[in-house]
Amino acid sequence: MMNGIIDDAPFSCDFITENTTANDAAPPEPYSAYRERQAEQQKAAIKSPPPKLGGMILPAIARAERRAQGIEKPVPLPWSSVSAHFGGGLWSGVHYLISGTGIGKTTVALNWALYAARSGIPALYIGLELEDTQIGLRVIGEAAGIPWSALYTGQAGPALIERARDAAPGLAELPLHVELARPQGWPSTELAQRVEAMRALYPETNGSGSAPLLVVVDFLQIVGDEHDDRGRSLELRERIGRAAYRCRDCAARLGASVLVISSTARDKYGLLDDAVSKAGLVWDTDATGRPVRRRVMKPDVLVGLGKESGEIESSGDSVSVLARVPGSHDDHGGCDVLLVTAKGRATGATWSPLHFTGTSYREADDGGSFVVERLNEQADARTAERDRKSEARERAKTDRVIRDAVSVVKYVLAHDGCSVREARGACVGDASGRWRAVKDVLGASMASADGLHIDTGRLPEEVRSCIG
Repeated sequence: MMNGIIDDAPFSCDFITENTTANDAAPPEPYSAYRERQAEQQKAAIKSPPPKLGGMILPAIARAERRAQGIEKPVPLPWSSVSAHFGGGLWSGVHYLISGTGIGKTTVALNWALYAARSGIPALYIGLELEDTQIGLRVIGEAAGIPWSALYTGQAGPALIERARDAAPGLAELPLHVELARPQGWPSTELAQRVEAMRALYPETNGSGSAPLLVVVDFLQIVGDEHDDRGRSLELRERIGRAAYRCRDCAARLGASVLVISSTARDKYGLLDDAVSKAGLVWDTDATGRPVRRRVMKPDVLVGLGKESGEIESSGDSVSVLARVPGSHDDHGGCDVLLVTAKGRATGATWSPLHFTGTSYREADDGGSFVVERLNEQADARTAERDRKSEARERAKTDRVIRDAVSVVKYVLAHDGCSVREARGACVGDASGRWRAVKDVLGASMASADGLHIDTGRLPEEVRSCIG
């Protein structure tokens, strides 16, 4: 048999060639038939095209109707002002919360998980930083309204211990589950099976979205080590990327609202407060001085502040930042805090004032009046600083022109009758702009009818005083 090539397409040995005898089973295959058969094989190998948009329209409208009827619900949040950031609560998707150290990221995460569980919404808290005693005392402290740190450090007296005991029975039956980190770390490969187990335990009995589920990952930057197919340990950025997209898979496939706590990189701690000030927080003020219609004019400066997670945050359904309000610290370690949602897919960018006691969070007692005062003071200080720098630049510019003018006067007095080109080259490096500025300052004191001359009696005072 012959191995032939037609149009660069190799024939296999089952094709019939000129050596075929009369006893062979079939005559030679025409080239046109071969090409037709090859085209059919190529069509069969092509994957099915993506579905058309039309097939998504009616199901999307049905989901919208279910949400309007209250069949599908978001995970509720404890503070009404913050709930509004996300359209009434955390809808299924991935939501990032970013802050630096010591501002209560874990406090917020456990607060939201506890509130969801108390509202009958199952919650899975994946704590990768704390051990079981700390998590337990934080939850008990929040539930009992007492500082968890007093329980942890042995500063709680009998009265506080009794309040903690009284709160414990109410927590035992809540649908709040906790996954703790192990000594070797907690790899994100285990996320899917944990969320799948939660969904199996709390199924959606009335269709998609009928059983909200909250998953908290605290926090993204300390997910455990993983290895690629060659056994190579993954870099932190790659681990974070994989963990983030596994969170998105769980949100999309299992209808979970995944809250991802993200730490700010140490070199960005100072940038966080600065970024918030540059984000352009604006508001209207009601009759009591409280901020309403709170908006963020430049939200992009806040997205990407998480350590090694900037490009991942851009894929989230929401990105929020916690930042201290400068000058609001009290004697108990508390401070006022801004929760700024820089990105909300369906709700836009907004912000709310909160108060951090040092151990727990609550909405600002005064509705944010003090925060508004501080923000206005910051804005005034920034404006004053800009004006000061602008004035300094203008002074420097004026001083340079005077120095050039003095240099020209001294040169012309020493070289009376010199040419313009000679003076320009010697005094201002032949720069036309600087020379024009000098002419404007010296005015009629410099004549150039038959070479340059200086009338010292007509010199401006600022130039005369420099020459002496």
